[in-house]
Amino acid sequence: MAIQTRRSFIQGSALSLALATPAGSALASVVKPRGFRLGVNLAGAEFKDIGGRWHWPSLDNLGYYLAKGFNVYRVPFKWRRLQPDLQGPLDDAALAGLDQIVSTATAAGAVVLLDAHDYGRRNDQVIGDVGSTVTAEIFADFWGRMATRYKANGLVWYNLMNEPHDQNAESNIRAQNAACAAIRAAGARSKVLFSGTAWTGAHSWLTTANAVATLQMVDPLNNFAFDAHQYLDRGYGGGSLEAIPGVGARVLQAITGWARQNHKQIFIGEFASGPTPPSLKELDDLLNFMVTHKDVFIGATYFAGGGTWGKRMGSADPVDGVDKPQTLLMQRYLKY
Repeated sequence: MAIQTRRSFIQGSALSLALATPAGSALASVVKPRGFRLGVNLAGAEFKDIGGRWHWPSLDNLGYYLAKGFNVYRVPFKWRRLQPDLQGPLDDAALAGLDQIVSTATAAGAVVLLDAHDYGRRNDQVIGDVGSTVTAEIFADFWGRMATRYKANGLVWYNLMNEPHDQNAESNIRAQNAACAAIRAAGARSKVLFSGTAWTGAHSWLTTANAVATLQMVDPLNNFAFDAHQYLDRGYGGGSLEAIPGVGARVLQAITGWARQNHKQIFIGEFASGPTPPSLKELDDLLNFMVTHKDVFIGATYFAGGGTWGKRMGSADPVDGVDKPQTLLMQRYLKY
């Protein structure tokens, strides 16, 4: 989960489609959501500038996954790129590419999960911390504006913050509760995902402040889940493609018990494995565990698609037209 282990702009605006694409569109038969949604992160807009520019993932890359039937897409981005000035207007030009992703995916019946991929910070200031120049109210202003833009589309969900870390639980609670309240005040009624601290790791949920602190997160509409991440390598950071033997079947057991005890649900926003048979076995076991416990796990998105790093063997993107074994394995779980 460490930042250093995981890292195109589309012309024109499709805002009207993005705002109000009906879930019952003629394209909705492309994907068939059931009780568990499965898809990928469309990575790219959260990366550092490449060649002096940053990029949204291409629609061709999204089309590859839609054709295979994946029905949820987490789209990471840097907050500052969409709202350059704190409490200022959103940048319509920057959002044009996201509007196209939203309209294309949701027209096919898929969920798009908007992910502020900032690790609990903006400009190195911890959001909502005592003395921080980036207050909870400033963070809430951003999400209120995003919700105003997309509230007509019930297939747009809100992942408030990616992997907060090295901050106290109170600042995280303060920021995310304010953001959720702003989303609801703007009129959006779709799913909100709260994240814990400590990189929101599923494996460590009960051994960090998350087990108690996240119970203080509040959604006025009670339509929320928790975003937790789970890699399978030693250290659980996604830096290695080799999975720990036996990890897939056991690593989510503790958070599952916590969720049932507290009547909560989990979305696994990031997970991955390498392509070797031992690692694929652990990935298979992880997916099987989630779909066997669908009362807790509402979905998951693999890290990552997006077209930026397809030749890395941990990515789900194809290489030279050849499907990755991880992608083919995940397709088997679309029936759930």
